[in-house]
Amino acid sequence: MEISYSIERTRNRSSSAVITGEGVLIRLAGRLSAREEERHIAILLKRMAKRYASHRSAPSIDPFRSALSGSGAFSISFGDGATRMFDVTEGSKTSAKMKGGIWMVRRSPNMNNECFRKFLWRLLSISEQPRIETLVHGINERTFRVRVSLVRLRHMVSRFGSCSRGGRIALNTALLFVPPILLESVIIHELAHVLHPNHSRAFWGAVTNVMPEYKEHRKALRRYRLGGG
Repeated sequence: MEISYSIERTRNRSSSAVITGEGVLIRLAGRLSAREEERHIAILLKRMAKRYASHRSAPSIDPFRSALSGSGAFSISFGDGATRMFDVTEGSKTSAKMKGGIWMVRRSPNMNNECFRKFLWRLLSISEQPRIETLVHGINERTFRVRVSLVRLRHMVSRFGSCSRGGRIALNTALLFVPPILLESVIIHELAHVLHPNHSRAFWGAVTNVMPEYKEHRKALRRYRLGGG
């Protein structure tokens, strides 16, 4: 199978690869010669081939697909059984407001499906942000108790979560649609990065110390494919 890939040059000590919505993103280590870059790319593509094939056959997390064809009310169901309602009508411009727990959405006839899907993902991120913040701080309190300066819920196409310096954590809104234990495992992964901003032995030790079954959860997450938008 031919794999579509893109390259990102980093200052990291080692090269790595992740699956994205468009293919594989290869993050090359810093200070590599042209020949070394070619070798790293070839090795990573070979290593990712089986995982990529499995990824392409996995179900896509794309809850808004059926809502793109027309107007009307619809609901989406999360991994924990909760639901969120939307009511879409046509309007002169695209806008939305929350009313009685329902997102009342007006869609401009000039907005294409890709942009409208992204718009719906943003609305979902806004409405679920408070409970995700509460969840992250609750898990942090019973595990690492690190300093978390920001929790942000947003839709991403290449990763389930990230952690930047200063304890700023981002979680993929798509995680709302997986079993709660898998969402918790991603949160624990990102909280551990506040302590260890790498994937060192110390990092994995910290993760497995609070969630011994983490490897099984990580494998289960790979069965999901991040969808459109």
